[in-house]
Amino acid sequence: MLLTCIMASTEDEFLTQDIYEQKAMLIVEQLLEKGTIEMKHDEPILHHVPSGARFESAVNMAHFHKGWEARGEESQ
Repeated sequence: MLLTCIMASTEDEFLTQDIYEQKAMLIVEQLLEKGTIEMKHDEPILHHVPSGARFESAVNMAHFHKGWEARGEESQ
């Protein structure tokens, strides 16, 4: 899968730089409850439903989702 790199402004970078493991797990749990992320019980892969992106790391998923939100793609 080809992932597009997103150039973020300094302000956007600041908003995502402080995502550590515990905070990422909280974000992922909230997104799972909303249905934005899905995870099969037999696979440790997080699937970002709106974009189709898949990650094994909660931190990577949290960073990706924050960038995706910053681009305003939630309406697409």
